[in-house]
Amino acid sequence: MQDRITSKKPIALILMCALFIAGFFTATQPIDSKMAIVSSIMVILFALPSYYAVFKARGNRGLWLLLTLGAYALLIESSALASGFPYGDFVYNGLLGTKLFGLTPWTVAFAYPPILLLTYWFARRRHHYSDRLKILFSTAFDAMVIDLVLDPAAVKLRFWQWNTPGYYYGVPVVNFLGWLLTGFVGALLIHKFWGKKKVPAEVAHSGLAILWFWTCVNIWLLQLIPAFVGLGFFGILAYHVGHKKGTIK
Repeated sequence: MQDRITSKKPIALILMCALFIAGFFTATQPIDSKMAIVSSIMVILFALPSYYAVFKARGNRGLWLLLTLGAYALLIESSALASGFPYGDFVYNGLLGTKLFGLTPWTVAFAYPPILLLTYWFARRRHHYSDRLKILFSTAFDAMVIDLVLDPAAVKLRFWQWNTPGYYYGVPVVNFLGWLLTGFVGALLIHKFWGKKKVPAEVAHSGLAILWFWTCVNIWLLQLIPAFVGLGFFGILAYHVGHKKGTIK
């Protein structure tokens, strides 16, 4: 078991270096609507490891979970774009693929679930299955922490923007309150579909890669607060992915 973990470490380091370099080009090169296909492919590639892990662990039940989370992500995003609830009044700038019904890029169905899967896994690691409220609140809060990293970079690069910018790198407080609300409901969906079965660490891999990538983008953009938040939270999560009760898996 120790040999298997040791053999995976170089691969993880190579991937981290590759994402660090990708973060540099994302932060420093002009991005326009012609790059939407590249952004869409990246979103899908990021999601695949966790999606595969969910299907492997829960089979058809996992497939239904992923479809439900994708539909849920599109629904809440469309609601926010149409009414301002729950994230505030914002718009996408055509860099993330075709918009469904002229509102929400279809890639949202693959961008949001990996983050919830990561934070739900982390909540289940810390709390017993029967401590449902602790799991739901932990999942929602940790997802909001990840958004403290993601949104500042995305706004700076003009993937989306608020009509009334907030004080946190252009992101309003209402957006983070919205993440708490939608994260809680999303965690409830995962908890219902997943059941008592153990949640494997592989489910967290996509969300962890997403967090690292956007942390790197913030580093290159010299946005220090989201960069430090990302580095700190990534370190905590990466440690728990590789360890179990102080022993490497």
